[in-house]
Amino acid sequence: MGRSLGLDVANWAAIVSAETAEDFGVAAPETIIPAGQRRRLPAFSRAVLRAALPLLIKKPHCPVIFTSPHGDLHSTVTLLTDIAKREALSPSLFGLSVHNAPTGALSLCLDQPGDHISIAGDTATLSAGLTEAYARLATNEAQSVVLIYADERLPEIYAAFDTASPGVFLATELTLSGDNGNTETLIGPGRDGALAIVHALTAGARRLNWLPPRADALAA
Repeated sequence: MGRSLGLDVANWAAIVSAETAEDFGVAAPETIIPAGQRRRLPAFSRAVLRAALPLLIKKPHCPVIFTSPHGDLHSTVTLLTDIAKREALSPSLFGLSVHNAPTGALSLCLDQPGDHISIAGDTATLSAGLTEAYARLATNEAQSVVLIYADERLPEIYAAFDTASPGVFLATELTLSGDNGNTETLIGPGRDGALAIVHALTAGARRLNWLPPRADALAA
């Protein structure tokens, strides 16, 4: 099954959306987003910023790893529906629907933001992002990184392919694990894996362990 990897969580925020949205950690209200940005951003990007900005305001240069299996699929479905109806597309919505749009919006809210990367990998998306974070930290590319995982419930047209798990937007500031006796949690794949992180962090865990994507796939 391969060897698991581990990182420590220095700070975190999450928004879990079922029937209603519930905030965890240091998640901020939408007012943390500058008004000019807030008015034009779709709900998906606003949720990403609500989770990530509290971690980055004091560390604007910190590298950001954005992970999401589908990105803002609700905006994509809106655009496809407009195409099917032969209606004019919204250039703004088109620009904000691409996979890395939330990190672009995030950088506009920070002074001299650090670099960012966007990753998608189906149910292995979370472990792929964690592995990217580990590689950067283990090679001394950065002292800490902010990992964002965004995975909301699928639009109704794709409901047959969805699970019953609520949507989750999670941002974590990660550092290399030290021998500090932190409570650990082993992370599984998909949205349930991200929800397990939220529950574990809420309960006091501060170290994340996971299988790299290839080993994760073999173990599934």
